[in-house]
Amino acid sequence: MVNYVATLISKAPILEEQRQAWRDLLAKLQLSISHNKKLSDRAEDFFFDLPESLGLEALRTEVNTVCNEKTIDIALQPNDRYRRGKRLVVFDMDSTLIQQEVIDMIAAYADVEDQVSSITSLAMNGLIDFNESLRRRASLLEGVPSTVFESLKSQIRLTPGAHELCKVLKKEGCQLAVLSGGFIPLANWIKSKLGLDYAFANQLEVSEDGTALTGKVLGDIVNAERKAHLLRHIAEMGNIELAESMAVGDGANDLKMMDTAGYGVAFNAKPIVQEKAPARLNAVSLQDMLYILGYSLDEQNALLEN
Repeated sequence: MVNYVATLISKAPILEEQRQAWRDLLAKLQLSISHNKKLSDRAEDFFFDLPESLGLEALRTEVNTVCNEKTIDIALQPNDRYRRGKRLVVFDMDSTLIQQEVIDMIAAYADVEDQVSSITSLAMNGLIDFNESLRRRASLLEGVPSTVFESLKSQIRLTPGAHELCKVLKKEGCQLAVLSGGFIPLANWIKSKLGLDYAFANQLEVSEDGTALTGKVLGDIVNAERKAHLLRHIAEMGNIELAESMAVGDGANDLKMMDTAGYGVAFNAKPIVQEKAPARLNAVSLQDMLYILGYSLDEQNALLEN
């Protein structure tokens, strides 16, 4: 038997029918709740023992069905020291730390939206891989002024709760990183705004006179494999166990880093990503991620006030 915690999180105060759906699922599987802990009106922990014979993946499949039916998120994880003992948290950037997709913003700036959309469609249908997709999209940006990233900063919107989440995690001693399939000028800017420790993203080549993009990508492309590698690299540099790490993202290219980390959360992700990720969170605010780590709203507020 392994002691687990299930965190129920709702966008509105949790309804009794949502709690009951969770209890009914456990009863069907002949599992018993030992105790529960209210984190806020919208979040609650339930503790239970899970026999090895049942298996976590089988339980997750059942849980996802309840989540979809009752419009609630249920994050499952072992109730151990690693839950609140995170020392490294890595984030995707686009549609995770920020609300937009940077490549789409640049495409609009360069008036190549239709071409970029067509390439994205090929990638989503598995006809080309991420690397080829990025190279093709980057090639459309040849001649775009190198000041494009500076121009876009005023349009970028941080995801609500990003500041609060990062502030609490830093206070708790976490190292934080953004690992992005986007571009390094903006990843570095987000790193600065949120007080992150590391930023890794793709580098677009600039013309010799420094005035325009050439349409070429320099160095290693930050794809799914690279994100997982960078997570391991940062952990090794900080002498951090992978069990002490968490990865947060919204795309299919974030799944490998989620699987590599001690815990992974799909944030407002596409359905296929939510199904495959260790946990999911569909929320307005990234601050709700702290419920998954076991912080009550009162604890969060206390850490944010000091």
